[in-house]
Amino acid sequence: MSDHQCPDCAVQMEPTTVTAEGVGDLYVETERDGGILDRLGVGHHTALAAFLCPECGMTRLYADLPE
Repeated sequence: MSDHQCPDCAVQMEPTTVTAEGVGDLYVETERDGGILDRLGVGHHTALAAFLCPECGMTRLYADLPE
């Protein structure tokens, strides 16, 4: 999951950490009744990975979806 290109700068984005004060790891709620995430087999919480563009500072979050 580390091969992410910035859509604006076309450079390799670097892994980074995004935190919120008083909050642990970031995740998305993925419990869906019959929705696309449910059909993909994604659990109730899915971890997020953050990537930062060293050129423009754009930060993107990616859900760690099963392949």
